[in-house]
Amino acid sequence: MSDYQEIREENVLSQIWLKPTRTLAYILHNQPDKYVLPLLVLGGITRAIDRAGLKDMGDKMPTATILLMAVIGGGLFGWVSYFIYAWLLSATGRWLQGSASSANFRTVIAWALVPSVVSLLLVIPETVIFGDDLFKSEPVNDSTFNNVMWLVFGLLQMTLGIWTLVILIKGTALLQNFTIGKSLLNLLLPALVIFVPVLIIALVAKAFS
Repeated sequence: MSDYQEIREENVLSQIWLKPTRTLAYILHNQPDKYVLPLLVLGGITRAIDRAGLKDMGDKMPTATILLMAVIGGGLFGWVSYFIYAWLLSATGRWLQGSASSANFRTVIAWALVPSVVSLLLVIPETVIFGDDLFKSEPVNDSTFNNVMWLVFGLLQMTLGIWTLVILIKGTALLQNFTIGKSLLNLLLPALVIFVPVLIIALVAKAFS
């Protein structure tokens, strides 16, 4: 009997939260391509909204404009970064004796994004409560209620982000037959591959400038 006998097509969206390893095993075996692109697109929108907050874009434009740009830009182009990341995970994973394909990594990334995608639902009450303060560096309305809500939404988003990471680590361990520590290293290697050479080039350029 398989390790995912309790997982069915109709309950994968709920089981991915509770039993991520078994659910991913079921998905990879039975429906590896299902919902992958929509989840990656929604994940791209989520990342675009997060970046807008980190860059304090509300200091320059209204919330409605920022959200429209995030939906269009993140939806059209955000998913591309996940395709690249999946390819890098597969390539660098081979250095650790892994053998998972980039296609399988795309599936794992997409389903790991489910908690992050759910955070999009928080944008509705956030917009209603905070309005144009949502993406500003210094909110105009600093009432006690708003400050409490900033904390509540922040904790919710942090929790959802952490659970996305947990699912991604477990999914990598499943794909590569790695330990949790080795899976985390696999997830970090693509960033090192990109940023270490850039850092070296910058240091060399500075030394000769």
